[in-house]
Amino acid sequence: MKTTILLLCFLLVCLTACSKDDSVERAPAVRTVIAYMAADNDMWLDALADVEEMQAGFSERGVNLVVFLDPAGAPPSLLRIAPGAKVTVKTYPELNSADASQMRQVLSDAIALYPARSYGLVLWSHATSWMPAGSLLKSFGEDSVRQMNIPELAAALPVHFDFILFDACLMGSVEVACELKDKTDFIVASPTEAISDGFPYDRIALYLLAPEPDLRQVAERYFDFYAQQAGASRSASVTLIDAKALDELAAETRRLLSAHPVDLSAFDRSQVQRLDVFGEQYTFDFLDFMDKLLPEADRSALAEQLDRAVLYKAHTAEFLERYEITTFCGLSSYIPHPQRSDLNDYYKKLKWYAESGMSRLF
Repeated sequence: MKTTILLLCFLLVCLTACSKDDSVERAPAVRTVIAYMAADNDMWLDALADVEEMQAGFSERGVNLVVFLDPAGAPPSLLRIAPGAKVTVKTYPELNSADASQMRQVLSDAIALYPARSYGLVLWSHATSWMPAGSLLKSFGEDSVRQMNIPELAAALPVHFDFILFDACLMGSVEVACELKDKTDFIVASPTEAISDGFPYDRIALYLLAPEPDLRQVAERYFDFYAQQAGASRSASVTLIDAKALDELAAETRRLLSAHPVDLSAFDRSQVQRLDVFGEQYTFDFLDFMDKLLPEADRSALAEQLDRAVLYKAHTAEFLERYEITTFCGLSSYIPHPQRSDLNDYYKKLKWYAESGMSRLF
């Protein structure tokens, strides 16, 4: 009952803040940042808290901040965040916010209402890296029990974004980055799971929403926030990826795998740095994987290209008190699981599988 009242109060404030000014035609801004919050799930209270943080931290008048919020138990809506105010500019009928076509429509609505010379995107929800929807995992987005696959997400993006920030678990993977490399210049994400509090928007808004965003500061402030916590809450990893460097990262990986044939069936994946809490293990440190897979090969060119692709990285010493992080390159990677032919077969549909030469392994 208490949470229902909280949601109603939040929506009432937004609805009563409606303004006719939001329907008038306006000149393009420097940038419009869209936060797409697929929160029709168990994290909807976290979503409401994050919207409040966005409002508290937002002071830039030359940049639009538009939030699509789909909470549990209430209609989805499009909000404009302004200093000291939240304005509902559009209300939607009940929809599946984890559906790619619905996402494309919402993003197109926000862009049409708030045109700009450039765009940034925050993707907020549950997620499990590149893995397919319906595999008892989550892929990206959760609306009730529905999710969307990452290639579908990439195809749904209606414009090129200056940056994409994932406020979601496990999206700092080389597979996700490769799917999105033609849709954005930079990606901020976590290669591990993320605490449900997510990014501290009141602390990062100054850098995220500036006319010239400082994404390194965004990533640093995220890490610093969790590094100051105690116990299991002192858990975080973050990476800032230059999408323009990913083609060459894939090419260098392909050169290594082509020059050094490997029998992956004999490889012990448990020796590689883990980056998730799942029992079967799905995400591992990418460079540690290459180091353990090809111990006799010269991997210096790969490491150098990885340094060009990962502009910033940070991690706590352990995660959720479940495992230690002793090596961390800033990108996670899948290692085929011998009993998961469903995941292995799906993986073969991804860009990274073809472009990186992983097709030589399985």
